[in-house]
Amino acid sequence: MPPLIDIRKVSKTYTMGTFRVEALKEVSIQVEAGEFVALVGPSGSGKSTLLHIMGFLDRPDAGEYYFAGHPTASLGEGRLAAIRSRMVGFIFQSFHLLKRTTARDNVTLPMVYTGLGTDNKKALECLALVGLSDRVKHKSNELSGGQCQRVAIARSLVNDPLVIMADEPTGNLDAVSRQEVMNVIRGLNEKGLTVVLVTHDDEISAMAGRVVHLKDGVIVSDETRRPPARSQLAASHLPQARLGFSPSEFSEQLKVAFKAIWSHKMRSALTILGIFIGVGAIISLMTISEGFMKSLLSGSSEDDARKVWVVPYRQHGRPVRRFTAGDVEAIRTGAPLAEKITPILERGLKISAGDKHVDSSVQTSEGYSLQEQKLRDKFFENRKMTGRFFTRAESLDKARVVVINQTLSKKLFDSGNAVNNDIRINGIDFLVVGVAEDHKAEQIFGSRPTAYIPLDTAEKRVFGSGHLDYIEVVAPSPDDAQEARRQIITALRAKRGAREGAEDDFDVRTFEAQIEMFKSTMGKLSLVVYSIAGISLLVGGIGIMNIMLVSVTERTREIGLRKAMGARNSDILSQFLIEAVVLCVIGGGLGVGLGFGLGWLAYFFIKVPPTLGAGTISFAFGFSTLIGVGFGFWPALRAAMLDPIEALRYE
Repeated sequence: MPPLIDIRKVSKTYTMGTFRVEALKEVSIQVEAGEFVALVGPSGSGKSTLLHIMGFLDRPDAGEYYFAGHPTASLGEGRLAAIRSRMVGFIFQSFHLLKRTTARDNVTLPMVYTGLGTDNKKALECLALVGLSDRVKHKSNELSGGQCQRVAIARSLVNDPLVIMADEPTGNLDAVSRQEVMNVIRGLNEKGLTVVLVTHDDEISAMAGRVVHLKDGVIVSDETRRPPARSQLAASHLPQARLGFSPSEFSEQLKVAFKAIWSHKMRSALTILGIFIGVGAIISLMTISEGFMKSLLSGSSEDDARKVWVVPYRQHGRPVRRFTAGDVEAIRTGAPLAEKITPILERGLKISAGDKHVDSSVQTSEGYSLQEQKLRDKFFENRKMTGRFFTRAESLDKARVVVINQTLSKKLFDSGNAVNNDIRINGIDFLVVGVAEDHKAEQIFGSRPTAYIPLDTAEKRVFGSGHLDYIEVVAPSPDDAQEARRQIITALRAKRGAREGAEDDFDVRTFEAQIEMFKSTMGKLSLVVYSIAGISLLVGGIGIMNIMLVSVTERTREIGLRKAMGARNSDILSQFLIEAVVLCVIGGGLGVGLGFGLGWLAYFFIKVPPTLGAGTISFAFGFSTLIGVGFGFWPALRAAMLDPIEALRYE
């Protein structure tokens, strides 16, 4: 069988500022399976560098390295990570255990990066092997130095590696703990496990079967004191690079993310504040606007969908051209689908009753015949009504009768009954014959005090003008509304003598078009709010990026440890991306609650219950995830690209 480790004329040079340090100079060494090799020498002799190259934590600048008979120079990062995970076990001088993590979870860490899942039973067996069966649930900060190092040994064994790489494993231990750890390592070698150990302690090196002395980057002596143990471990091929993530790895990444967030609660809370405010502002606007639309549409009826409104349109550089009775007649003649035509005049006038004066809107309508009284609710779009509507005869007689809405009734008569009471419009006395309930849209946007009087009465007695403000047309059915609109446009263009291709001086709107106009208006308002919220989200995203950069710096050695345990660059990248996304999703979830709460707070002012749909919630969490990925990618990429050995050395 070929040697387990075969290094041929390997060199390694480090550049430190303007200085170049030759750590290794054409070093060649072979290690057979089952050997216990001690690399010894003074500080700076290159022994640790040689160990790191053997363990695939570092790459040589020149020379060749064969592992179990396979060349390694052309292996990619993913393949090297797989070898570190499955074939090499590391023991470090500083233990490098995960903080505030149990002994068992520390031991199972290398299993996470194999892609095969974790095995708690195997972890417990390894802890029992090093004499820590009673310390399984103890966290790293609850163990002594010797116990921490034995946990590190158990961790190095959990994936049944071909070789154990130990870098000064007893350097930070007292004499008793040092002896305990070395007894464990020697016992493992006697069972056939290959061990390569770096030390400067002669007592430790004396326990090895082979001692290799290095000085100034070269091997000065190589002494074999006893033959290697008989090893049953061999590798016919090197493991392939993994693709994707195993469930255990994803679970580990989530656990690490929540642990990092929880361990810095105040910092995390301040970090997600911008996301919380931004998402809350967006969600509040979305719930309120959706509530507006739902209330508006729920208050509409088939009669609304039948209506068509004809309104003046100001042409560029020309005054507004008002409608006249001739326009009404043109529509009546030229639009067969105009089932009902109602000319409307509207003015803002002061209405009074007793000592109360209210600025109100005064609108006109044609009266109904006595036979049509049962249809009066249609004029008020199915609103409840107290009293009656004025008749067609009253309209023709220019009678001083009026129907008022509830808002005006409350302002003039408080909670009393307004029917059969007198009010004054523009100084003229009118008899209140009916009180109509406010329309749903008026309830949403805030109802204005309004009075309805007969058309002829308004023209002759109140307004002194026959110019109409707009014309309301009712089609036979909602499906006829668009065709009625087309007929009205044709009739008015013919009546006004509009040339072909000329711009119209009027606009004809259907109920559907009114809804679209409302959506457009809400969209413009939303744009302003979204812009403000976007600034908050931008600040929050920058906060996420900043805190993730801090987190990468604080956990540099942990990153190096995970890479030594077999983590790929993609594993580290996804781990920090998940942490950034978790922060943003938490902020987004809280923002949904804030936005919905603000929507209900607004309900007390605008009387529109907010609507929180699945689409709104999906948008909030989707947008939060996008922010997490977008602003967390750069810190995560920096973490992923860290060199494992440089990360482990980070102070």
